[in-house]
Parts: sequence; structure tokens; C-alpha cells
Amino acid sequence: MSKAPIPEPTNRGDSDVEPFETYFERWPNEYSHVPSSVVETWVYRHWRDFQCWLPLRPLDWAYELKQMSSSEILTIGHVGTWPETLKYWGDDLFEGSSRRATWLGRTMLEMGTTPAPIIVARDAGHCSHPREANAPFQEPYQLIEGHMRLAYLQSMIRHEHPQLRPYHEVFVATLTADIVLADSLQADRSSCSIAVD
Repeated sequence: MSKAPIPEPTNRGDSDVEPFETYFERWPNEYSHVPSSVVETWVYRHWRDFQCWLPLRPLDWAYELKQMSSSEILTIGHVGTWPETLKYWGDDLFEGSSRRATWLGRTMLEMGTTPAPIIVARDAGHCSHPREANAPFQEPYQLIEGHMRLAYLQSMIRHEHPQLRPYHEVFVATLTADIVLADSLQADRSSCSIAVD
């Protein structure tokens, strides 16, 4: 039995892109187990990037909304040189002024947490990152979506930001053991962009 096609947002990339609510009305019932927030922040907002993840079958993953402590947030990893990049972005939130002036920077500093849950994979070291030269996923948690949000949140924790909340909502994805991204199954990384929300 073939899988239902994933709808592309209408007018994607234009200022006239369809609202998420309209898009979600077209979301296939077959994938109703995927939380609407995951669909919005990953599939809808990062359509092109999301295509690179299809070999890992992200619509077959189990997603659980969890409350993570600040200490747990610091255990979320990434591959390659991403940890240094995320630390730089996060430190710049406190050391510079331009990031504090953005909607995301202001909102997170005021809220003490992220405005939408980030997405991480749990205990998925058997998988390889589809966009990062097949580097093995980090454990216990590998960042999937929410690069800038994680960068700012980890920095708020390191800087002991006064408004920091003790717990933060995170979608924790569980991948099945049969999902492994081999070279022969890779998406064409040349068409992949880096999503940093």
C-alpha cells in the first residue's frame, strides 16, 4: 500500500503563502499522529529542508511532547561543527544587540523559554544525519528542528537568565531501529538548505 503524498504549501516562498491553518486542512489523515506543531515548524515552514529528511521516514516517527529541565536541554547535541555555531549564536544574544532586537530574541528573553517546542531525536545513534555527511546522530538527544531556538535557550541557561523557566516543552521523536540512512539512500544534499528557526 502506497503512502499518501505530503502536500506542498501553496505559494511556498512567496509573501502570499497559504496560512498554516489552510495547509493543515489538507494534511493527510494517514499522518494524523504527527503533532500539528511539528507539521507547522518543520514541514510547513521548512518544506525544502524537510524533503532531505524523507529517507529517514520522519512521518513514521513517534512524537511525544515532554517537559525538559534546563539541565536536560544542555544534553541536546548536534553533529559536526554545529555545537560551536549554536554556542556563537547563543552568546551573541547576550553580547550583541542585533539578536535581542529580533522577534525571536525578544520573545525568548521575555518568556524564558521557546515560543514553540524544538524537535529532537532520542537514542538514535544508529541513524546518520541526512544533511551532514552522514555523521551519526548524537545521543542521548540529536537536534532535528529549532536550531536558533536551541542556541538561544542553551545560552539563556548558561547565562542564568533571570526569566529562565525551569522546564521547556520539547518534541522528542523516537525512530524505529530499522531506520538507517545509508549512502545509497541519501537525499540529494545539494538541494538542501540549512533551516535555523
